[in-house]
Amino acid sequence: MPNKEKNSTLAIVIPCWNEETLLPEMLDCLLKQTFQDWCAYCVDDQSTDNTAEIIKAYQAKDARIQYVCRDREPKGGQTCRNIGFEQAAGAKYVCFFDADDLVAPYCFEQRVRYMEEHSELDCGVFPLLAFTDDIHEEYGPVFGVKTFDDDLQAMLNLNIPMAVSTNIYRYSVLVTNNIVFDEHVLSMQDSDFSFQVMLSGMRYNYAVEAKADYFYRVTYDGVASGINSSKKWQSHVYLAQKVTVAVTKRYGNKYDLFLGIYVAQIIRKIGFVKQAFEQLVQAPWVKRHWVFHMRMSIYRMLKNQRLWSLLFYRYRGVSKQRTAVWQASMAEKRKVLLERGVEV
Repeated sequence: MPNKEKNSTLAIVIPCWNEETLLPEMLDCLLKQTFQDWCAYCVDDQSTDNTAEIIKAYQAKDARIQYVCRDREPKGGQTCRNIGFEQAAGAKYVCFFDADDLVAPYCFEQRVRYMEEHSELDCGVFPLLAFTDDIHEEYGPVFGVKTFDDDLQAMLNLNIPMAVSTNIYRYSVLVTNNIVFDEHVLSMQDSDFSFQVMLSGMRYNYAVEAKADYFYRVTYDGVASGINSSKKWQSHVYLAQKVTVAVTKRYGNKYDLFLGIYVAQIIRKIGFVKQAFEQLVQAPWVKRHWVFHMRMSIYRMLKNQRLWSLLFYRYRGVSKQRTAVWQASMAEKRKVLLERGVEV
């Protein structure tokens, strides 16, 4: 039985909450890895089912799988990822996975080898396929493949060139740049982390010849499914303010058009919530651009959802064009990845 290494080359962090049904599939994937020098930190968000017992049973078989229980507030995947990251101190590389997904047996080997061969990089990006019942079926988006010339533009347009699970990070670089999961963010959590990585200046690249090594299971009962919930408007506003401050601080007015798209999309998500608008209009980008500020004010006063398309038509048009580019590339990229061979 392999012994747990505190300073394993690769650390895997997996937040878990009531995952007794699907978690064993992920843990079995870990045990099938062709690369052996890893340790997985399964951080239990104080589950009420048998999640803890399942992790401990796997830990008894293989000490590289570690059970960790969330011991502080707030509850949620962000806190669990941060706790797992702290536990992984000393690792050379770190990946963040989800408990209900799958990974190919060559995943760790492929990612570590790429980073070892590219010492100039802080992060490597690998292909991800979404699936429902069969990873080979024609379904869903492809992340972690090069699509846009400017990933930050894509992110501000709410297109997703990468996800946290598509990436392998140098542990020390995340520490040096003080990049952690923001525990105030209740949705769009992957995007927030990716924004931090991009805006920090971390050097990353896409492994263009790589096989798809991560498989995202599409469900409708997780965090993302409640992304438009009125309970989360404060998180949406907080994130919009955070992003506008960070992008403007680093790039000045270079991304103003796409910041407009981003804030307009956030407005669309929150609908009309008076407190949300009162907070959002304080965002530096909104305050700095009187035309956008005026449109928001009209929209807020009239409280009419139909005005979204009229008042933000410029942003809507550019956004639709960018989204069309992204969507058109998905089927082609999925076909290429499947032709390279997929194994789970």
